[in-house]
Amino acid sequence: MISNTWLVAAGLVALLSLSGCAATATDGDGSSDDRDAEPDPLEELLGGSRNCVQLNRIARTEVVDERTIVFHMNGGDLYANRLPRRCPGLRRDKTIMYKTSMNQLCNVDLITVLDDMGFGFTRGATCGLGSFVPINAGTVELLRE
Repeated sequence: MISNTWLVAAGLVALLSLSGCAATATDGDGSSDDRDAEPDPLEELLGGSRNCVQLNRIARTEVVDERTIVFHMNGGDLYANRLPRRCPGLRRDKTIMYKTSMNQLCNVDLITVLDDMGFGFTRGATCGLGSFVPINAGTVELLRE
C-alpha cells in the first residue's frame, strides 16, 4: 500500500518537472519568447514605477508609439506604460481596449488594438502591459516628439 506522503511527494516532483519545462519553453524556431524584450530606459531614467493603477481613476489613454501608452488620470496624474515588446499596429491614431476582472489595470493585463473599419471596430493585436511610471506633462511632450 502506498502512503499519502509518497503520493504527495511524487506529485510535487512531477509538478516541479513540468514547471521547469514551462520556464524553458521556446518558440518553434528554438528562440526564447523574451527574445525582443528590451530594458525600459524610461523607467531607468525616471525611477520608481507601479504595477497597477485604479480603473476608476483613468480619464483617458494616449497612444504615443508602438510601445508607449500614457494614462491620463483624474486629478492630473500621468503614467507612462512601456510595453515589454512592440505591439503590432499600435499607433497614435489607434484606439485600444483593455479588460480586467479587477478594479485595477496591472502590468500583467493585456490591451487590444482596435481597427476602425468605418462601420465599427475589429480587434487587432493583443499585447501585454508593462509597469506604470509616473511622469509629468513635460515628459509627455518629450515622448510625443
